[in-house]
Amino acid sequence: MKKSFLIPSLTILGLLFIQGTTKNVSVTETELHALAPDMPANVKAVVEQKCYGCHNAESKNEKGKAKLDWDAFEATKKSKQMATMAKINETLGKGDMPPAKFLENKPEGKLSESDLATLMEWSAGKKKDK
Repeated sequence: MKKSFLIPSLTILGLLFIQGTTKNVSVTETELHALAPDMPANVKAVVEQKCYGCHNAESKNEKGKAKLDWDAFEATKKSKQMATMAKINETLGKGDMPPAKFLENKPEGKLSESDLATLMEWSAGKKKDK
């Protein structure tokens, strides 16, 4: 009779012990944001002046905000940010941004060589603060 209680009792104690040990807690969203790199001030300045008008959550340009939403960019995981940066780099490298049609109406939206270089360096993953 004692043996029949011993095995279940040990099993229950073992399960309780396992539950009581610390588990690896998954990284919270806040911690992920802390791991993601902050956008340098010089890059933020160019984005705010030249890109943000079309690429934000409140933009009337549905295509622009669907392709890239700067409001959501910094809140995403580092891996997604890196993928987005690669797409930005590719698009800028091709000369597709800002679009020619946009520049017809707003020539002041054209990226200067300095602005383009800043965005290209950043989106390529190079660290350079000015």
